[in-house]
This record gives sequence, C-alpha cells and structure tokens, in this order.
Amino acid sequence: MSNLSKAVKGWLDWNGVQIQQKIRIPGREELVRVADERTPTPDELKKILDAADLKAKTASAIVAFSGTRIEVMGDYLGDDGLKIRDSPEMKLGTSDVTFDILPTIVNVRKGLSKSGNQYFTFLCEEGCEYLRRLLVWRIMRGEKLTKESPIISPYQLSISDKHIRTNNVGDIIRKPIRLAGFDWRPYVLRRYFDTRMMMAETDGLIIRDYRQFWMGHVGDIEAVYTLRKGLSKDVVEKMRESYAKATDKYLVTGRRETLTKEQVLETMNAQFLRLAGYTDQEISKMSLDNVSPAQLQDLVRRKSMEILGVGVNNQKIVPLFEIRNYILQGWEYVRELPNNEAIIRLPAL
Repeated sequence: MSNLSKAVKGWLDWNGVQIQQKIRIPGREELVRVADERTPTPDELKKILDAADLKAKTASAIVAFSGTRIEVMGDYLGDDGLKIRDSPEMKLGTSDVTFDILPTIVNVRKGLSKSGNQYFTFLCEEGCEYLRRLLVWRIMRGEKLTKESPIISPYQLSISDKHIRTNNVGDIIRKPIRLAGFDWRPYVLRRYFDTRMMMAETDGLIIRDYRQFWMGHVGDIEAVYTLRKGLSKDVVEKMRESYAKATDKYLVTGRRETLTKEQVLETMNAQFLRLAGYTDQEISKMSLDNVSPAQLQDLVRRKSMEILGVGVNNQKIVPLFEIRNYILQGWEYVRELPNNEAIIRLPAL
C-alpha cells in the first residue's frame, strides 16, 4: 500500500494535482513478506549456486559476494549494466580470462548507482571463478568480447552484446533459488552480503564505513571518494585486505581451512610414523609439532627394531637352526648359547 500511494501521488503531481491532506497508512513499515524473510546460510547459498547455470552463478555471486543491487547488472530498460571494463583488474585473453589480483575490484558507475555516485566493491575468488567460467564459455561459443561487453547478457548469441533488464536479472537468480527449494526473493542475496559483513564487522575484520561503501550507501568514505575523485592506493589495499578476511570467514561457500606451520609438520610427521609401523593410538600420545629430524629418525629406528624383535643393543636371540637364514639376510653372528640358541646382531652402519 505504501508503494501504491507513492505511485498515485507521483502521477497526480505529474498532472499538476496537489494533495493537501496527508495520507496515513497504518503499519506501512511492516512489509509482510519481507519482515519474516531470513537470509541464507553459506550452506544454503551453496545449494543455490549448485542449482544454477553459469550465468545464474555469476549473477548470484555478484549480488551475494559484492553486495550490489540487482539493477547494477542491468538497468530497468536494459540500456546499461555492468561491463567487462568495470572489472579493471580482469584481463581478457583469446581463450581464457585472468585476474591481476584477488579479490578483484568491481566498479559501479554513476549511472548504475542508486545514490547517483560512483563507488566500487570487490568480488572474491569464488565469484571470480564463476565469472571466468562464464566469459570463457561465451568466448568458446563464438562471442567477440570487448571491454564494452556486458557481464550478464541475453542467452541468444545474436544479441549477446546487449544488456538485459533488471527484471530479467531477477528471473535468472530466482530460478536456482526455487530449484534449491527456497522461496526467497533474489534480493535476499544482497541481504546475505549485508548480514554476513555485519558479522565480520562485529569480529573487527572490517569497519562499518567499508560495509556501507561496498553496498553503495551514502557515508563518510563515499563522500571522500566522490569529492576527491578517488581513494589512495594504500586505502584501497587496506579495504581489499579487510574484504578478503571477512569473505574467507563469512561469505564464501567453499571455505578453505588455513593450516599453521606446526599443523603441517605434525601431519607430515604422523604420516611418516604410520609408514614406519606406528599405530594411530601410539601416535596420539606423541607431540609431533616440534619433533626434530634426529628424534624422528630415532622413533623410526626404535619401531623397526621392535618389529624385528631387537633390543636396544641391536642384538637378538634366535634358535641355532635359523642362523643360516639370518646370516643370508645380513645379520651378524655373535656367539652360541646353551639350549641350541645363539646371539645375532644387526650390522653396524
């Protein structure tokens, strides 16, 4: 009802009809459908992306990972939208697409910004991979991509150099959402970005100004960017670093665990000891993150001696009739014992 009243007042104003009395609509702020619409979790976003084709993956990723509005990829009339040149750190090849640095910058030009001011955001590695696959597919099917080519274009090859409308972008994103079993609006992916970045802000990974700027909201950084026609390189790289940290923890659907040097050494040492004959139970009782090479060799030697039945002095007792076989295997004879037994030892290294 609130939007309807705005449309009516706008039409009347256009036709010169002035309304003197204020129109009050009870509960106008309560958006019935949106109020209860929760944002996806990373696992749920993954289901959506898994159900999407390359174009839908890319469009969804730009909204969910960069925080842009849907109309940024295609305006209301389909006259403009994100172009390849809006990703200045992306390089087009004859058969592949590469990025100078990740996460990569995504520029939102003045004409695509709701606030009317140009700004930029970032696209993480996962989103860049979807974008790369889409553009490579378009190259392979015969499109002549240039800096002016749209990121999201029609499926028909004959008009693939044109932009598409906002409604069409929404339809592209809505389809995998429905296929994944959810009834959310496409706009929920922008709320996903906002909510997850708010969590990153709580953890101190980013500051509030960054989140506002990346979403195209008017704020302190936006004012500086607009008035001074840009931000210094060190500020941009600081923003990129903060975005990367927040993305790895809260945004991406395929998070990679970062192992410390100690964890890597512990894993390698444990695997080495398993090959030497140690059981997982024996290994669990050891502290392997700071074992020296000499200590590791000693552990392997001890296990080898244990398997061979040898004591700490490299000697063992065997029946006399087995001596011949042990000598052939490289053991050394020491002396004979009573009861038809003998002492043998491992050769000195």
